[in-house]
Amino acid sequence: MLPKQGNAQGLLNKLISVNVNGRRVADVLNEISSKGGFYFSYNSRLIPQDSLVTLTANNQQVSRILYQLFKERYEYGEQNNYVIITPALPRLMLINTDLTNDNNTFSVSGMVVDERSGERLMNASVYEKTYLVATLTDEHGYFKLKFRTSNPGSITVTASKRLYRDTTIHFLQTVLVSSRANTAAYDNVNEESNRIERTALGNLFISARQKIQSLNITDFFAKRPFQVSLTPGLSTHGMFSPQVVNKFSLNLAGGYTAGVNGLEIAGLFNINKKSAKYLQLAGVFNLVGGNATGLQLAGAHNRALDTVRGVQISLFTNKAQAQLSGVQISALHNETRRLKGVQMGMVNVADTSQGVSIGLINIIYNGFYRISYTANNLANTNLALKTGTHNFYSTVLLGMNVSADNRFYAFGFGIGHDLMFTNNLYLSAEAAYQFSDAGTWDDGWWQGKLLLNVQLGKHISLLAGPTFNRYKHAGLWRSPGYKNVTDIPEYPEPSTSFYQTKSWIGWEAGIAFNSVFKPVKRSIDHSQAWYLGVAATGGVAWDAPFGFVSGGELFVHRDLGEYLTGTLSTGYTYFSADRDWLIFGNGQNNVYAQPVKIIPLKAGIRLRTGKRFFMAGEIGEAFGNTLPHFVHNANPYTYTPVYEHYRSLMYTASAGFSFSSGLEAGIKFEDYGLQMPYKQFALRLGYRFKLSK
Repeated sequence: MLPKQGNAQGLLNKLISVNVNGRRVADVLNEISSKGGFYFSYNSRLIPQDSLVTLTANNQQVSRILYQLFKERYEYGEQNNYVIITPALPRLMLINTDLTNDNNTFSVSGMVVDERSGERLMNASVYEKTYLVATLTDEHGYFKLKFRTSNPGSITVTASKRLYRDTTIHFLQTVLVSSRANTAAYDNVNEESNRIERTALGNLFISARQKIQSLNITDFFAKRPFQVSLTPGLSTHGMFSPQVVNKFSLNLAGGYTAGVNGLEIAGLFNINKKSAKYLQLAGVFNLVGGNATGLQLAGAHNRALDTVRGVQISLFTNKAQAQLSGVQISALHNETRRLKGVQMGMVNVADTSQGVSIGLINIIYNGFYRISYTANNLANTNLALKTGTHNFYSTVLLGMNVSADNRFYAFGFGIGHDLMFTNNLYLSAEAAYQFSDAGTWDDGWWQGKLLLNVQLGKHISLLAGPTFNRYKHAGLWRSPGYKNVTDIPEYPEPSTSFYQTKSWIGWEAGIAFNSVFKPVKRSIDHSQAWYLGVAATGGVAWDAPFGFVSGGELFVHRDLGEYLTGTLSTGYTYFSADRDWLIFGNGQNNVYAQPVKIIPLKAGIRLRTGKRFFMAGEIGEAFGNTLPHFVHNANPYTYTPVYEHYRSLMYTASAGFSFSSGLEAGIKFEDYGLQMPYKQFALRLGYRFKLSK
């Protein structure tokens, strides 16, 4: 066993003596390691161990002895108590270099070649660290760098290429005391820095030239106060932009930088190779290769390949690949591996959770899902899906009272917490709100519940307990055939309020199925296919006087990889109307409900969460006719209805299944905005034609 010795002085700098004659290389290395008090680490197929060598070295450094033994065939490194032997990388050489100066515009040109063979090398990165200019060599190995400065001091040009050793040359100038060169404004780091380019969005928006440069330059990043980009590559830092961390970054369309340590704003997107602090704003998406600290705000999508410490807010999706220590808010989907904060969205996903997920579905792999069937004193048939952890879970509720003369419908959302007495006995404290229909969908139903759960087996439990209820009924009359929730007489006295409310203590009881989500190992998705499709929709309007809603869609999809798809769609929607529904009347000119016709134009994102299941969100403009407004006529005293065409902001949320055959089936909710207050719930059946691979 070798003696344990410290390597503070450097293993390769230790002084030893070796005197061998015609011995095997392997035996010589063993003798060197024994005398130096360290171990060698190398691939046994790399070194001809049985070759015989003769070597004499008296009180020389280990590095010098290894050079005598192997010349320049290998490189040597140190780690802990090991000397690591690896093949020597070939060297680059800069030839025919030339420096010119024209009115303080400096130009450095030359060629990059393989030192051994003299071969001219294409796509080698050539850059100047102080002035942050970079380029790639052309097919002839030629390069030319340009930068402007009043006095450059010394100019240092470095050539880098994957699988080669870097080569640097210096051009000496008169150095002024006030030189602007700032050697503290850059960092040499040793980390994998180009994983952002292997993401779907990174691969789509980052040019091939920038990807090549990332392979060549892996260990140099500079810091600068600001940069401005039109698109990735068209930047004030030029090709060097992905190697620069800025305090302020303005990307008019989109930009690709090393990172931000302050503020970054983009019309469409921000892409950072490393980390981002403290505020990122983008019209479409923010993509960060390291940690995101502070606030990320995007129109569609935020993603950090490491940890988020702060807040992610987007219209559609947020993802913190390693950990979320903060808040994610989106309308569609939030995801992280370790949750130590709060998620708020339609679907929330986490491998492990020590935080709170608030959504329609929370897929927590150390949590549960629970499907219950219950009855209460208002509705005799209630279904609930509860997902999350015992510490905090969300609930989706559907209810109806099955009765020919006392119909009642409701759907809504709730939250809850389980007080665990034992694994088989616990108390659920829940709060919920439901939109309800006792004649119109304008009613509201609040509930507070204390439900005792008794586990009968691994998956089945019974639940029962008291509930507090508060019901708000819109309108002053009872709709025939519907449940009289608030006990309002059919012909009430005039009231100053449009709403009637009632509160009571009730009960709820039923049975539940309990289980857990199983982690799914997902393959990497690199799809960038195009699709063209059509769909038919049919559903119901949110409220009277409109009934059945029909329509169609024409859409284009583009896969963005990693289970994301960009969507663009248009179509036609027709709201049928009860033409006997009186909107306005004064005895002389009555106005009745008319059908509504709408043409939507939308863009959005679709996210696949399984092999076939997807959910999607879209926003856009709706164009169509609306209910009339009225023009006052002074003589005679009447009102004239005037129909106008309006446009309004709209949004759509949908979910369904997309099959490999091209067929699609799902549901959607569509809200046509403030100026056109129409909403629909619809079934959707479509077909997609694949246009490319």
